Amino acid sequence: MLELSFVMASEQNLFFVEIVEAIRHELDQMGVPSSVSTDGFPEPRDDLVYVLVPPHEFFALHPELEPPEHLLQRSLFICGEQPGTSHFEENVDVASMCGALFDFNRWSVREYTGLGIPAEHFQLGYSPLWDHSDPARDRDIDVLFLGCITERRSRALARCADSLWRWRSRLVLTDNSAPNWAPSGRYLSGEEKWDALSRSRVLLNIHQGEAPYFEWQRIVQAAANGCVVVSEHSADYDPFVPGTHFLAGGPDNLIHLAQALLEDEPRRRRMQEDASALLRDQLPLARTVERLVDVASEICSRPVPGGAVHIPAMPARVKKEPGFTPPRVAETRDLSALRAGMKALRLDLLDMRRELVTLRREVRRDDTQPPLEVDRRSTAYAAMSPRLSVLTTVYNYSDHIARALDSISTSEFQDVEIVIVDDASTDDSLERTREWMERNKRVASMLVRHPTNRGLPTARNTALGFARGEFVFILDADNAVYPHGLGRLITALESDEGAAFAYGLHQRFTHSGAQDLMNIWPWEPERLRAGNYIDAMAALRTNVLREVGGYTLDQRLHGWEDYDLWCRLAERGERGAFVPEVVGRYRSALHSMLSLTDLSSTVAFSVLAERYPRTMGPVTPPV
Repeated sequence: MLELSFVMASEQNLFFVEIVEAIRHELDQMGVPSSVSTDGFPEPRDDLVYVLVPPHEFFALHPELEPPEHLLQRSLFICGEQPGTSHFEENVDVASMCGALFDFNRWSVREYTGLGIPAEHFQLGYSPLWDHSDPARDRDIDVLFLGCITERRSRALARCADSLWRWRSRLVLTDNSAPNWAPSGRYLSGEEKWDALSRSRVLLNIHQGEAPYFEWQRIVQAAANGCVVVSEHSADYDPFVPGTHFLAGGPDNLIHLAQALLEDEPRRRRMQEDASALLRDQLPLARTVERLVDVASEICSRPVPGGAVHIPAMPARVKKEPGFTPPRVAETRDLSALRAGMKALRLDLLDMRRELVTLRREVRRDDTQPPLEVDRRSTAYAAMSPRLSVLTTVYNYSDHIARALDSISTSEFQDVEIVIVDDASTDDSLERTREWMERNKRVASMLVRHPTNRGLPTARNTALGFARGEFVFILDADNAVYPHGLGRLITALESDEGAAFAYGLHQRFTHSGAQDLMNIWPWEPERLRAGNYIDAMAALRTNVLREVGGYTLDQRLHGWEDYDLWCRLAERGERGAFVPEVVGRYRSALHSMLSLTDLSSTVAFSVLAERYPRTMGPVTPPV
């Protein structure tokens, strides 16, 4: 009796594991035996046919394995890679050796055929294993996004952010630099994935690149769970009909299409029901699996080779987190030393400038002036017992400070005070801040002034000293928070009492508009070895930030104070709670302090590695 053996790598992408599980379920219903081998190609038999899903990934994960061609001729290849990608080309390289080739997308089938490679369409469809919908369940996620991060997707989602904040969203961005073979906060699988789909009203579908490739697995699984898809224009979506079973538009229109659908629940439910009915009635996965069995039966008539091909025994793989690579070595030792010296010189000049201001004050016999002054408090300040203290430092941001403070005053979360520290601005920042406080007397706020410039970390620590809230939120003067942002972060800390801080995604913008997303990864301390991936704009427990001493004043870590803080918390065993929504806006400017920060990283990485050996010890600083 025919048996299909799915030959897979032990650390294969869960994306394909889900497909294999669904195929095997249908085979079981048909009474066709199947098995999974993670040890290579089992001993050939007259009734045994191998299946690789997909071939390129199996061979990439086991480059030492070279099965003979006669075994591959008894193999079915099931592929799902976009034409024009390196993975598609890798499938092409081995396709001529297989017994038969299937692909999830008709576009890919045409590409294979054009290359002289016979291929059939493997129509993904309804599987009861993928259906976890519950009509009685509340759909408390308005907008869901699932997919690997690319520059194009990041840019499109960033442009959605100004409208997306109005809805309850969940953005799960995947790192595809290595196979996602285990569930994580950046890759949903199993019950967590079905839970997200069955709780969501709309799924946003944005293509990885410019090609209008229809992502069949994502669309089928969404429809099976009653989540209506709003997708970029695609090709080869039949028998789905745009406007009936899903909505389609350009990348800049998707959020507006989604919003219209969310505001029209009867229409959304009608599309949900139509898509689900079509999936069950016209696209049963069982029909495709029947064809797979027919082709496998034909292959069984071929001569049976001898000898199994096993994967050589290897030491247990160490889980390699995607993207965790040491800092790049881009400098020669001479250039590195020069950069380090230039950075030290510029920092010395900053110190000399501050000392000069102090000397001038002494010459003017103004040496009695305190290191800081409370400039003013708003009318509402004294009566307020805030839950959250927003800490904002200002140094020459007169054009931006009012917008940053406005974003707090218009926040949905109102149990808040603002502590503003002007770090001896030389422009109109101090006056703009005073004017804002005069216009917003109902907002509990305090303005503290440094008579001499003392630097960002000192200014933040000054603000921390005045914080009265259980939590603090760091807001730089040229950034902003969306109206829902503070509330989401505080809710995350309230729900996870063991978390020391909470952060969410940020829209990075410039004078020309939204650029991309940042802060996209959940808390993974190992990822810090590749660089800082969490901006300062986060909510922290006030007592924790004070216990660790606030922000470092070490000049060697100038511009790296946030990075140092996250490493310090990781070394203590603390963790962060990740909010998978866009909660804030980060302004990126060419003249920002990052130019000095990035002048040399050698010394800074060395300091972090020395201070935090558990967290950063494996990192080799650039030379």
